[in-house]
Amino acid sequence: MYAIDELVTQTFLQHWGLTRWPFPKIAEPDHAFPDQRLNAALTRLQQLLLTREVGVVVGEAGSGKSTLLDLFLNTVSHTRYRVIHIPIPQTRPRELYRSIASALGVNTSWFGADALKVIDLLTYSYLESNRPNVLLIDEAHILTPTCLNELRLLTNATGKNEAVLTLILFGQPTLSTTLKLPTLIPLAQRIGAWIPLGGLNETESCHYIDWQVQAAGGQPEIFPLSTQKAIFRRTQGIPRMINRLALESLHQGCLEGSQVITEELFTRVCKNLGPHLAN
Repeated sequence: MYAIDELVTQTFLQHWGLTRWPFPKIAEPDHAFPDQRLNAALTRLQQLLLTREVGVVVGEAGSGKSTLLDLFLNTVSHTRYRVIHIPIPQTRPRELYRSIASALGVNTSWFGADALKVIDLLTYSYLESNRPNVLLIDEAHILTPTCLNELRLLTNATGKNEAVLTLILFGQPTLSTTLKLPTLIPLAQRIGAWIPLGGLNETESCHYIDWQVQAAGGQPEIFPLSTQKAIFRRTQGIPRMINRLALESLHQGCLEGSQVITEELFTRVCKNLGPHLAN
């Protein structure tokens, strides 16, 4: 089985003159596309570390939220900050508190989780290490209003007469809708940075495709400009969708013995993938 996989990989790479797979699902922070959207958002998140406020990053699935989170984790100083990363949050307050306590090194089998106990943990962590806490919650759109309100309580934690916590939420657009509820006005008022993450524009999308091909050792001519623009129109510049359609087009092109991905080939690939991509 492994021999077959290796043969398929080698055939694909040799056909396109590549040295590794292009358009990876997970971008390595050290080899990420120089995306101005993400760079600007990263700078704003780094500023939050100084003010210790609440930050919210909102974008459609595949827009780059996870890449931004990885970049932030890769650049934040773990000697200066205590980073608590919750990749998939629990949807009940008690279990969410247990996740945070566990990340702080507490044995949660005996931990009676509530806001005051977690506030005590955050404060103790800061006073003991002199490192402010940074709580990063991915997929925050699945949190209930009750959970979000409980997180607001954690921002009350103080030590040495200053805040000990920076809270950053990453989620899909439904998070924005939830945060506009009247019951969450107290939390919304504490948001120091609201970062919408849209798709790449047409020029950026074309550069992104060229960059991905060249980063894999290939020639940008594989995707002519007309095809790149067609990809942008289908994906609205969402990187994950660009990756999927571009890679699938390369697979189909390899099967057909094509030397470039024409717009006609790309259109056929979209129709084969599903009706939502056929228009």
